[in-house]
Amino acid sequence: MFITYKNNKGYSLIELIIVIAIIAIVSTMSLISINVLFSAKVKADAQTFNAEIGLLKEDRYTVPTDKITGNVKENCYKSIRLYQNTSDGRLYIQKTYYDPEHRTTNIEASENRNGTAGLKLTSYTSVTFVEQKTGATYDVKGTNDVRIVFNKDGTVHLQTSSGRYLGAGKFIFKTRKGDAVSNVYLRANGSHNVR
Repeated sequence: MFITYKNNKGYSLIELIIVIAIIAIVSTMSLISINVLFSAKVKADAQTFNAEIGLLKEDRYTVPTDKITGNVKENCYKSIRLYQNTSDGRLYIQKTYYDPEHRTTNIEASENRNGTAGLKLTSYTSVTFVEQKTGATYDVKGTNDVRIVFNKDGTVHLQTSSGRYLGAGKFIFKTRKGDAVSNVYLRANGSHNVR
């Protein structure tokens, strides 16, 4: 019985380079697909926010009513609040009402999704507001939120959680990495659009 030994050298350098190149191409394509997916979700959040602003503007003549007691909230305005929930770190759009006499915003619990939290945006979204007149930026994160209120004449004003009034401007919707995806423009006359 004869035993033969083969000369087993392994893979050639060219074969290894081809395999590494294929792995690199597949990895790059999957990363690009993931980034496109994240951008699409952030853009959808911007469109949702713009739609909520439109609903608020249409509903500006409606006087808020306390759903539990049935009391009409005289001299109050319906509003929305864009804020970051501290428990999960996600942004939410919350329906509220604004009391100009006491300069307070109260939650309209019965009109919100997720209990009182509001409409949840995707976890990939971050938002910065840029004031048109001054160019000042305001990141919506942590305890920093923005409240939008339409007056009966259709004009709009924005207020931060610290009580600072903001002028017209744009909300920049970005991925968590900071890539700007979409803008929601809100003008003093109440007109708004998303790009």
